[in-house]
Amino acid sequence: MALDNGQIPQQADVGKVLLIGVTGGTGTNVVKGFLEQGIRNLRAITRKIDLNRSSLLKMSNAGVELVEANLDDEDSLSPAFADISAVYCHATTADAAKPDPREVERAKRVAQAAKQAEIKHLVYNSAGGADRKSGISHIEQKYKVEQVFKEAGLPTTMLRACLFMEEFWKQYTRPSILKGVFPFSIQPDKPIHLITTKDMGRIAAYVIKNSSQYIGKEIELAGDVLTPKQMAAEFSKVQRMTVVHKEVAPWIFLLLFRKDLFNLIQWYRHKGYQANVQHLRAEFPGLLTTFSEFLEETNWADPQLTYENL
Repeated sequence: MALDNGQIPQQADVGKVLLIGVTGGTGTNVVKGFLEQGIRNLRAITRKIDLNRSSLLKMSNAGVELVEANLDDEDSLSPAFADISAVYCHATTADAAKPDPREVERAKRVAQAAKQAEIKHLVYNSAGGADRKSGISHIEQKYKVEQVFKEAGLPTTMLRACLFMEEFWKQYTRPSILKGVFPFSIQPDKPIHLITTKDMGRIAAYVIKNSSQYIGKEIELAGDVLTPKQMAAEFSKVQRMTVVHKEVAPWIFLLLFRKDLFNLIQWYRHKGYQANVQHLRAEFPGLLTTFSEFLEETNWADPQLTYENL
């Protein structure tokens, strides 16, 4: 997990930072974001230290301290929080369209452990729209987690993420795009706010380094905003072939018994995110990735690569 530019910035003096929920999916990209911002005194929670898992091996090789703890076991959390100054909580359950009921209960255990450890700052990866009564179950559950941390009296910053760009790498989307068709159930001219997981790490690190400016704030976070038609143009450019956006009818997901996904798509179509990308780029200069940059950096056009290579 080397830094992209080959240079190691000076260690930011923020004490030891505990990372929660970064060992699955693209969590290692969040860690890259912290490292790029000079925060290297990192500890990550995992249920089992298994260096046969590529994500854990990468983190270990990058100098991240791994500690075994289980968010369902309150007693296991105290050692993980020992000597911790700040916490970044990426997730307490796996990401899904349908919320996991354990998400809030685990957040309560994290809040209790953080309170006992007297941490100075907790940054939570929430969801864009969490504060707007979206009616989307997994987004509203993120808001419940926010309230858990606030009601515990913790010094918090909520980073409300918009749609992760990495989603387009998944098996249900990318193969079709590489063949020239971008199937997406959003209107061609509807703006979609996008963010990368690495940028979540970058911004979280920046916020922790500048905690006095950000404690108590909620920030809806996106690095770019594009319509599906504009996204198709970016795919076309990097693939050097024409990619056409195909607006898939949302009701298809009802036939597939994916009511949660149908509801989310309808929210995207009629409401959606509200991040002010221009303002964010001014506030966090050099820390936000455009969609075009993301496609280039991840070698999108290489058909040999998969989501697991991110």
